[in-house]
Amino acid sequence: MKLSNEKILNTINVLGNLNNTQLNIKLAYAISKNINKIDIELKTYNDEKAKLINKYAEKDKEGNVISDEHGHIIIEEKHKEDWNNDISELLSIENEIDIHKIQLDDLLNANYNISPAELSMIDFMIED
Repeated sequence: MKLSNEKILNTINVLGNLNNTQLNIKLAYAISKNINKIDIELKTYNDEKAKLINKYAEKDKEGNVISDEHGHIIIEEKHKEDWNNDISELLSIENEIDIHKIQLDDLLNANYNISPAELSMIDFMIED
């Protein structure tokens, strides 16, 4: 199954929440397998994002990346358009991942309250 880096980023928190919940073994196994597969792609994404940050971020005299008071990286004004283009392209890259499907009934019968937003984020791994 093809998943964009953006979809992966939006999904990982929901999977992490599910992973920290008591689930039946079949569901827990599928969630764990999918997290492991997605983590591989996340590592590559994070490595490439770090390169872009290093390329476009403002740096202090020692060459360290500068963040604002909220911890957000400050992109040099002259590089903002290039940053936006490159990060958008990185987010849109699709990865082929062998997703372990879960049954909707297994998820609904789990002792876990899932919001509609969370459900839509993991819909790619649910089969009816």
